[in-house]
Amino acid sequence: MVSIKSVNKTIVFLSICVMYHTVQGDCRPLRRSISEVQLMHNVGVRKHVQERQDWLEAKMRDIHTASLRNAESVTTRRLPQDIPDLKDITPSELAYILNILDKLSSE
Repeated sequence: MVSIKSVNKTIVFLSICVMYHTVQGDCRPLRRSISEVQLMHNVGVRKHVQERQDWLEAKMRDIHTASLRNAESVTTRRLPQDIPDLKDITPSELAYILNILDKLSSE
């Protein structure tokens, strides 16, 4: 015959083992698949490119291209019609535009 004390000890021991393995499984770090990591990287790059394009658009709004002597003959237009859509601009085109703007501002 089995004593009640040994049954209680066995139940407590098994309960502790189950709780330990349950807690141990939840503490493992999450692993992401390669596609998830690539997707997150692509989203970060796209966000960075969009911020650069917004910055460039804001800088280009401040540029006045008309010279002072021709200012009366040139009709001023608002920037959104003057500048094409910048959403499809590549990083190399953006660098080229920034170099031109730097040269213009230094003159």
